[in-house]
Amino acid sequence: MQLIDAEEKYLPEYKEAYLMSLQKIETGEMKKHNLMFKNPEEVDIVQSFKDSRDKSKLPQEYVPAYDYFIVDEDKFIGRISIRTELTPSLLKYGGHIGYGIHPKYWKKGYGTKALELGLQKAREIGLTGKVLVTCDDDNIGSYKIIEHNNGILENKVENMIDDEKILTRRYWIGL
Repeated sequence: MQLIDAEEKYLPEYKEAYLMSLQKIETGEMKKHNLMFKNPEEVDIVQSFKDSRDKSKLPQEYVPAYDYFIVDEDKFIGRISIRTELTPSLLKYGGHIGYGIHPKYWKKGYGTKALELGLQKAREIGLTGKVLVTCDDDNIGSYKIIEHNNGILENKVENMIDDEKILTRRYWIGL
């Protein structure tokens, strides 16, 4: 498994991940605010991943991020975003690293490996010390992934997301 820059050849599977994630939201298996895939019919995914690294191409409240596709051999597994700095809102929700796994690959160990690779990539792009990774308190799969990657729970904070109170776990992982 590896992290790669976005490539056109994976866009059909990316779109499938987006559509399946929408279905998971409809069935209540996933919350809308956890959607890590953008609609590829509305956004040039490859270009947006390139632009995410350039502060001048981002909305004022955004920070630069290194966005990658997660692939295993020739399969699109998901995406990961590594933010180079934290805003006050990212300190409460989002953190340095966010990832989304294609729903057809849930519960197969890909999330754990993806975060491991994301931590390696964070070191490569110059992050030092420790990184913040967050998840919803009721997202058992996500917090197990973080804890498996040596995440140390600092606290749980309440966030208002989509007019709903969400309890967020905040983990720090040493690099």
